[in-house]
Order: sequence, then C-alpha cells, then structure tokens
Amino acid sequence: MSYDSFFWLHIKKSAGISTRHLLQPYYPEVDRTHWPANFIQSPADQHNDILNNYRMLLGEYQFKRSLFAKEVLYKREWDNMLSFAFAREPVSRCISMFYYLYWHSGSLKSLIKSAAQKTLKTRKLHYSTAGAFDHFLDYVAKAQYADSIYSPLGSHFSTHTNSMWRDVTDYDGTVLLTRIYRLESLLPAINQVFEDCGLPKRLQHSQRSNQTSNKGQYQPSAAQRIKIEALFSQDFELYESAISC
Repeated sequence: MSYDSFFWLHIKKSAGISTRHLLQPYYPEVDRTHWPANFIQSPADQHNDILNNYRMLLGEYQFKRSLFAKEVLYKREWDNMLSFAFAREPVSRCISMFYYLYWHSGSLKSLIKSAAQKTLKTRKLHYSTAGAFDHFLDYVAKAQYADSIYSPLGSHFSTHTNSMWRDVTDYDGTVLLTRIYRLESLLPAINQVFEDCGLPKRLQHSQRSNQTSNKGQYQPSAAQRIKIEALFSQDFELYESAISC
C-alpha cells in the first residue's frame, strides 16, 4: 500500500536524535530548546516535530499524542498517512531514562554529587545506584497516576517516563499507528517508510544510528525487573509484536 505522507511519533529515549537525522530532508525540524512553536502560527509540515517536543502541552491529550495527531492535527489526512513509531525494549528504555533523568554515572565524584543532590531534592537517602534505581521506579509509578504533569518531578520527567502504550492508543486501547517497528530495525524500517511514501532517498546500512546500549551500565535486580514489567506491561506487549525488518 502506498501513502501520501508519513507521521513519526517520537517515543522518548528511543533514538530520537538519530531518527530525526535519518528522516531528513522529509522531516522539518523546529527549535526545541525553548518554548515550543505554536501549531496555529507554524506551517503544517512542522507540526510533527512540534508535537514531538515534550514542552508542548496538550491538555486532555497530554499523554495521548497519537490520538491528538489523528483527531486534531491530521484529521483529514490521517487515513492516508503512514504513521509509525519505534519500540525500544522496555528494560533498556527504563535504564536509559534512569541515567538521563535521574542518576549520573561516571566517576566516584559524579556519583557522590548525584547522590547528594537527589537526597536533598527528594529527602530520601540515596547511597547507591541500586537504591537510586528503586527510588526512580517509585517516582515513575507516581508519575503514571499523578493528576498533574508536573508531579512528582516535573513535566520533563513525566513526559519522558510516559508509557509507549498510552501514547500510541486511544481510550479503548486501540493502537492508532500504522506500524510499530522494533528500534533494532531503525534503518531498514525508515527505508520501508520512504519506499511506501514514494520518496526516493534510501539509507545505507553503514550509516550511523545512535542507538543507546546499556552495556556497562546498571543491570536491574530480579525484583526491579518485576516492577518494570508491572509499570510498562503493555509496552512489553508492543515490543514483542513490533515489526522486525
């Protein structure tokens, strides 16, 4: 089947920088370092990147970006768009969230500094990476059930730890995207998108893609893995059923 255009939903901590680069020149980018551009005052071809900016507040659609795209941004075009996202293995994604949002790895000095900062900010003792990961998972759980996007640790934390499932489904649990690919299939998947949208560019498999590895980083305990599976249970289902090219 051929499509008129594509829509890419960036699932946080799933190779967003690489994907933006690989989708060029067909994915116009906006300045995401400051307050997000306005949908109304921006050209339609920039709407995808605006939506992928965590700073964009969406009210009732806050954690339902695919639904917002379908019902608001691309109401007329949606059925003829190839909409897609990349699913990262949930444990790997969770570890990446942990280091990006919460805990700084590296030298002993940086670990001590991170422990002190987190202890002061949260008023919970942080004395080890394992203990910090426990606290992190507790905050992820609180963010999933919070009434405000700013609770418990701000919108940056809440948006980046949001489950993929919430973002790709409607309120009945129906997946709204045309395709969900495994992140490991990044390059061939994008080539497939280009082909099905009638776009001439093809990526070479030698091109670099910044897919984060957890090699050498913290490995959750069995109990922590059980908690991750509970927090992101439906994300595991998405990953298992995702397309592998």
